[in-house]
Amino acid sequence: MNTDVATLQSIAATLEEEPMASQRVLAENAGMSIGLMNAVLKRFVERGWIMLTNVNMRKLAYAVTPEGIAELTARSHSFAKRNFELANKYNDSLCTLISNAKDKGKTTVILYGQSYIRFLLIYACEILNVTFKEKTIDEPLVENALCIVGELNSEEDIDRLEKAGFTNLLNLLNED
Repeated sequence: MNTDVATLQSIAATLEEEPMASQRVLAENAGMSIGLMNAVLKRFVERGWIMLTNVNMRKLAYAVTPEGIAELTARSHSFAKRNFELANKYNDSLCTLISNAKDKGKTTVILYGQSYIRFLLIYACEILNVTFKEKTIDEPLVENALCIVGELNSEEDIDRLEKAGFTNLLNLLNED
C-alpha cells in the first residue's frame, strides 16, 4: 500500500506541474512503464483516488479526487506522527546519555562530523545546561568532554573514532 501512496503522490505532483500530463509523462515521473501506469491508474480509479475525463477521442485527462487527497493527507499525518514519536524517543536517549556524562563531570558535548539529529543534541544540551560544540572528524578526542561521532560519517571513520573512545551515535540510537 505504501508503494501505491508513493505513486499517487508522484501522480499528484506531476499533475500539479502539468495538469494535462499524458500517461507517458505520469509513468516517466513515477519511474514505471506505461503499461504498469495504465494498470495503476485503473486501480486508482476503482479506489476513487483518480478521476478520468475524456478530453477528445485520443486524450484523457487525469485528476486526483478528494478521496485521493484525503488518502495522501492521512498517510502524511501518520508519517509525521511516527517521526515525531521517534524524535522524542531519541531525544530521551540523548538526554539520558548527556545527563549521565554530566554526572561524571563532563560539561561539554562535542559532535564530530555530521548528524541528521544534530538539532536534538543541541536541544538536549540546552535543557541540561551543557555546552555543545562541533569538530571535524580529524580533530582529537577531548578527554573531559562527551565526544560523539555523527552517523553521517563514513563507516571507516565511525569505526576509527569509536575505537579511539568516541560514543557512536548509531549504537545509542540502535539500543532503543
